[in-house]
Amino acid sequence: MSQPDAPFPDFKGLSDDLYQQWERSMATWWDQVLESPALLDATNKSVSGMAHARARYEAQVDEQLLKLHLPTRADITRLGRIAGLLEKRLLEIEDVVLDIKDSLANRDAALARVERETIQARIEAAETRLELRARLDALQAQLQPQLQPQLQPQLPVQPASASDGPSQPLLQAAAPAPPEPGPARPSSRSGKPHPKTS
Repeated sequence: MSQPDAPFPDFKGLSDDLYQQWERSMATWWDQVLESPALLDATNKSVSGMAHARARYEAQVDEQLLKLHLPTRADITRLGRIAGLLEKRLLEIEDVVLDIKDSLANRDAALARVERETIQARIEAAETRLELRARLDALQAQLQPQLQPQLQPQLPVQPASASDGPSQPLLQAAAPAPPEPGPARPSSRSGKPHPKTS
């Protein structure tokens, strides 16, 4: 014969109920403790005493460090603040230097471009002058044969008549002119002047 199943208690539900009761009781107790004026007064006094003790300890440490000529905590804090300010200033100076460097690089690039363009313009001008000179030389060489007869002097020719003899060149060597008669000179013997010779 099979026996009926015996009823078993619900342990999970029981544990949940016990935990909830404990949590409520602890929350109520902590609320009462934290809201107690005596506890708050005692906590305040304890924290104040610890703060005063720490301040006295730090003052004594600073006094001993000053006697030993060593930097105190305040000195180190001040040095850290100064170091931060110097770092910020150095970063600003570095930014300014980078800006100046960029502007100088741009200026150098512009100057190099202008110099390159100037040199190129000079080269082109020199090439143009050489080309013009070559053209002028070629034109002068072409015009030289045409201008050569015009530059030679033309001599006028005297027309010859039928009664005259053979034509003679216009330009002939001029004969020397006879000397003009001068005044009569007295003779050394008779003292009479010589007759003028024709």
